[in-house]
Amino acid sequence: MLPGFEDFNTRARGPHGFRIHQPARERDFRTPSGRVEFSLAALPDDVDPGEGRLTLATVRSHDQFNTTIYSNDDRYRGLKGLRTVVFMNENDLRDRGLEEFDLVDITSFLKDGTKRTVHGYRAVRYEVPPGCAAGYMPELNALCGIADYSTQSDQPVTKHLVVEVTPSRAVGPVD
Repeated sequence: MLPGFEDFNTRARGPHGFRIHQPARERDFRTPSGRVEFSLAALPDDVDPGEGRLTLATVRSHDQFNTTIYSNDDRYRGLKGLRTVVFMNENDLRDRGLEEFDLVDITSFLKDGTKRTVHGYRAVRYEVPPGCAAGYMPELNALCGIADYSTQSDQPVTKHLVVEVTPSRAVGPVD
């Protein structure tokens, strides 16, 4: 039995479910000082994606837990019924001759020299920094190649993909 899951079925059916013990929520920090300890990590040396390119990060929607999607609505960002989107700064939209909700293709440039493209996404104006973009995972995970992983964590770099966003030329599967 995992600690904190005793009498799970009864407790889960309560009006508010139950909370699993999380030391940090209770300000119980299991560090040498007993306090929160922050560390610094250097920025990668490739933070400039290059002329006309954007740095893309994948995010989750409101109705999503990890890769489980409970609805196509995202009240965090004011979207309903739509997940195949790329959130872009207003100036980046204009620089590419795009209007909000135009169909676009998104191409990533991978560390091994290859490219991957998804087609038929909607460009959505959103307050992200110029030169940056965001979109939902797992939909945009297809843009991350096998060689694109963090050397610090060995995790896919789906928070730091170099992409180009262009008016859509086709609606179809990933290239």
